[in-house]
Amino acid sequence: MERIVIKHLSGSKANQEISFPIDQVPEISLGRDAGSTVAYDMERDDAVSRNHARITRDPTQSTVFILTDLGSRNGVFVNQSRIAGSTPLHHGDIVQLGTGGPEFSFQMDPPPALTPKATRQIDLRQAAPTREIAPGPAANAEVRPQRVLLRHLTGSKANQEVTFPVTQTTEITFGRDPAASVSYDAERDDTVSRNHATIKRDAQQKGFTLLDLNSRNGVFVNGARIRDNVALHHGDLIQFGAGGPELTFLLDPPPADALRATRQFDPRQAPPAQTREATMTSMAPTATGGETAASSATAAGARGVGKETVERLITQTKAESRKSMVNIVAALLALVAVVAGVFVFMGRETDKKIEATTSQVQAAKSQSEATASTVKAMQDLMTPKEIAAAYSGSTVYIEVSWKLIDLASGQPLYHQSWEGKPAYVRTPKGDLEPVLTAQAQKNSVPIGGSHSGSGFAVTENGFILTNRHVAAPWKAYQMLPAGVRLELNQKKELVAVENVPQHRWYPEKSVWSQTPLGEQKPVAGRHDRLEVTFANNKLRIPAKLARVSDEHDVALIKVDTPAAVKPTVLAPESSYEDVRPGDPITVLGYPGVSPKVFFAGKSKDMLDPGGMNIVDIPVPTVTPGSIGKVIRGTVTTASGGKDDYYSASDSYQLTANATGPGNSGGPVFDNRGRVIGLFYAGNPTITFAVPIKFAKELMEVKAVLQ
Repeated sequence: MERIVIKHLSGSKANQEISFPIDQVPEISLGRDAGSTVAYDMERDDAVSRNHARITRDPTQSTVFILTDLGSRNGVFVNQSRIAGSTPLHHGDIVQLGTGGPEFSFQMDPPPALTPKATRQIDLRQAAPTREIAPGPAANAEVRPQRVLLRHLTGSKANQEVTFPVTQTTEITFGRDPAASVSYDAERDDTVSRNHATIKRDAQQKGFTLLDLNSRNGVFVNGARIRDNVALHHGDLIQFGAGGPELTFLLDPPPADALRATRQFDPRQAPPAQTREATMTSMAPTATGGETAASSATAAGARGVGKETVERLITQTKAESRKSMVNIVAALLALVAVVAGVFVFMGRETDKKIEATTSQVQAAKSQSEATASTVKAMQDLMTPKEIAAAYSGSTVYIEVSWKLIDLASGQPLYHQSWEGKPAYVRTPKGDLEPVLTAQAQKNSVPIGGSHSGSGFAVTENGFILTNRHVAAPWKAYQMLPAGVRLELNQKKELVAVENVPQHRWYPEKSVWSQTPLGEQKPVAGRHDRLEVTFANNKLRIPAKLARVSDEHDVALIKVDTPAAVKPTVLAPESSYEDVRPGDPITVLGYPGVSPKVFFAGKSKDMLDPGGMNIVDIPVPTVTPGSIGKVIRGTVTTASGGKDDYYSASDSYQLTANATGPGNSGGPVFDNRGRVIGLFYAGNPTITFAVPIKFAKELMEVKAVLQ
């Protein structure tokens, strides 16, 4: 046994094989995290959690492998059964990551030796007799289903099966919300509402009920639209919206009333229908009678008319017949000509009518398609109220305290003063730098500060997007107060040479410390506090800085929570080209000007019987507006104020002005409930947002050089 092979059967890695030498890989991690041993696609494998499962080798038996569920949202299945915790893996086992998620076959190469087993011989004399099914509505034995099987027939999940254990399942939700038990594609399944329907098991665990959650397009069972709710039966066909995805509701094993006895047909009870006998009429007498009459007439004529007369009559009759035939043929030819002319005329008129009708049909078709597109677009629209209800819980309040330190000593740095005024020097490059010192002196001010901002969750496991100037302020421009610039005179004495106005400064790029002629010492920023609070909550959760963009006002921080976090839906990068002035937007965040809500509670800890604890509860502010302008290039400040922080990159100018400091880092939604940007700057007259494509670049790992 030299290696293990993971052969993917479905998902983004379908038909791919990944092999690992047994003696070199003690652990294989599975998930959508880029650092996973087997990393799945963020978009296509959305049933997989960031850290979903792992495969480890048993330390006591090198050929035995253990599969462990790492608390994934959608579970881990082995041979269609959901596991709890860990389970041994065997050669040929089928593993599925999440209901409807990617499947792979776990194999060992070469396969392990099979343990020989004796073939059991069946004695036909002891075999059970064939069970006769008695006619009736149901078999007598009660069959208890072990799992619910949802077999998709159409839509984005066509040909996929999703299973749920009956004993562990009380509710199955359906919709385009990523948190739904069965989550549909937002683009391809556009008839499905965000929260469309749910299947609930009754309290006696004897049946299931399908409920319509006030969906826009309705729920259909076996072709009929339901009202509110309906009892589900094995084999029912469910459709979410007219023309939407269809699935079959199945119970495994099927319940007793799904097994019907075969009806036996008794031919004695249904005699065959009699053959209808047709009455035949003889034609011979008629012909005979005709011949007899003719003969009689001829005979009579012969008896009363001479031979010459008869010959003359015959000749005259033949001539008249020829004349009549010519007239008939001529009349027929004339009639054919007239009819042909009529048909030619009618054909031309018909062609004209067909052309006109075709044009009308094409115009109606185009109008219908345009109307259908408009209806679909309207179905996806969300009001600011709906956006706030859906994503306020995903929008977080961020509190930051920081300081600038000398990396060599780890000491905090202070801005030195000169005769009570902030002191500055000019670097060889011509930049103004504050005079920094590692020792607190009279009138010196520590470099750092405290502020608050906003952010929003982008993954279930606690990654949060916000602004760079919120999460790592030392990596962004800070406003310094007016002061004096110092120089060394000929006696090597510090003297003030000019006044310095208020100006911007990038702390982390500072190289000065101690004296104007001091050494070039690197500096860095450090957090004294970086905490995240979710909406309407009092619990402060410590966060850590994950990534910071070098080009845009975007940063990624991380919190660890036992429960999964509901992420926002990010617009695709292609949407950047579709944003136009006038498009409606909704901003969520925590502006500092908004009145605070406080909570007062007494400690219930016996070891800390303190007084009342008063904490502020963040409540998000909803600000509707629109895109005022799409800016390509650099944005500069007009007033240079501390709160007028603008990023030098592509931006959206917004008309949502009822915000302010503290709203930075909050999500900017389009009218489909997708995040298209991060709010990053504002004053009473103008606000801006960073396009979401720059944030998505930060979330991915891309090669700079190809």
